[in-house]
Amino acid sequence: MMHLDTISNKTILVQTTYHPTPHLETEMEIMERLLQQGNTIYWIICKSDFQVCFNNPKHKEMDCKVCYSRVTKGVEVLRKNVLNNTNLHILKYNEFLKLKDFKQTGFPENFTFSEFKDLKAYHYKSYDCGMATASSLVSFTRNHEPNLSEHQDFINRGLLTGAYLYETFQLIVDKINPDLVILFNGRFVENRPLLRVCQQKNIDYATHERGGKLDNFLFRINSIPHSIETISAEMESLWKNADSDKTEIGKTFYNNRIKRVEDAWYSFTKEQQEGRLPESFKNNEGKKVVTIFNSSLDEYEGLEGFGPYFYANDNEGIKQICESLESHSNIKLYLRVHPNLRELDNSQNKFLRENIANLKAVEVIAAEDSVDTYALINQSDIIIVFGSTVGAEAAYAGKKVILLGRAAYENLKCVIIPKSHEEVMSILTNDNYVFPELNPEEPLKYGYWNEKFGLDYKFYKPINLAKGTYHGKLIKASPIVREMRRIIQKLNGTYKK
Repeated sequence: MMHLDTISNKTILVQTTYHPTPHLETEMEIMERLLQQGNTIYWIICKSDFQVCFNNPKHKEMDCKVCYSRVTKGVEVLRKNVLNNTNLHILKYNEFLKLKDFKQTGFPENFTFSEFKDLKAYHYKSYDCGMATASSLVSFTRNHEPNLSEHQDFINRGLLTGAYLYETFQLIVDKINPDLVILFNGRFVENRPLLRVCQQKNIDYATHERGGKLDNFLFRINSIPHSIETISAEMESLWKNADSDKTEIGKTFYNNRIKRVEDAWYSFTKEQQEGRLPESFKNNEGKKVVTIFNSSLDEYEGLEGFGPYFYANDNEGIKQICESLESHSNIKLYLRVHPNLRELDNSQNKFLRENIANLKAVEVIAAEDSVDTYALINQSDIIIVFGSTVGAEAAYAGKKVILLGRAAYENLKCVIIPKSHEEVMSILTNDNYVFPELNPEEPLKYGYWNEKFGLDYKFYKPINLAKGTYHGKLIKASPIVREMRRIIQKLNGTYKK
């Protein structure tokens, strides 16, 4: 397994696709370190070539200009700070294939898909273009089942972008013959084509993302950031090779979550009232309290290998559990809706309103409700999750946890993973069911991994989650371009301070 600081004398292709901080700065950090180690870098930069991307899903002209200007500033700063900057080469997509020329090859201008699964199943040649477009669409709409007719333009632009990039990357890698390719994330329409080209041509690749802490970043060879198999192996390796303070470090992760510390990402529980429980808790004496913590389905839609083990999805699993507990008055069932679903008018929330909230077996705690997640964990007898981090947090708290969907901690011996709905109901309703004894060390592995995975920055210094300096300076787009965008946004009523 290659480590970033051991890579030398290689030809490396780096794709930039997502310019906001810290991702552009992370790419610059990676490239500066690689250039210092004698590598040759080809940095391919978009100049409004993507018709859809994560940062500019509507392909707004001024957003493209701001993005290109900021990336260009990054090139300038990188060249200034690297002695052997002649080993840094800038590439443009239209140098290899122009979008208008690709369109003339006969790629369809309009697609019609009757169901979302049909879009996800669409392939351009051997590339899963539909799945990447679906993943980007879900992220854009925050809806795991978006309205296809409403977003027909997005779909057409997404499929065109993916197919065009797939062909362009074939030409690029054939031209420069890279030893290693580096890209962001790997699941979106603008970077999945490069990932697939690497896999099909057996080219080593690395993905980057945020790290476990604010001051580090993920750099993973031949794996996407979300791979459960990679994470599991990484978790065990980190724990095995950790110093004697690993237990305390593992505890730190959970304690910081309870304190709502925003280090690696935003806290979804910071608006909750500490210690607050549902009013109905006063009527729970003598009852078994079971709480389901769901996940926001848009977070893993489009990712390979994610989702429930045997239910169609989280919503259907929750519905079956609620319906099966209708006659069990000795069980008090709560559903804590994920705070990340707050104020979203999407398919998941609609399903919860129309198919779950009216079931008498369950009390739904809305995403906006100030009930304290951690008080709820502590006062519940059994916790049910579909992959949420809450499962590991509940296990750390010594609770009985039922895991019903893929999760980074699924291989740790701190949760029960049933094999069927019938087994779930047996666990919940059989008072004689004996949960395996929890090994308190297991959740700590997950906590330690969250605190330790990733590489420390050398040149980038974060100020907060979305701001930081590179070699002591902010990387900004041209003030003229930024002001032009601000004026246009004010004119069309979309400007936000």
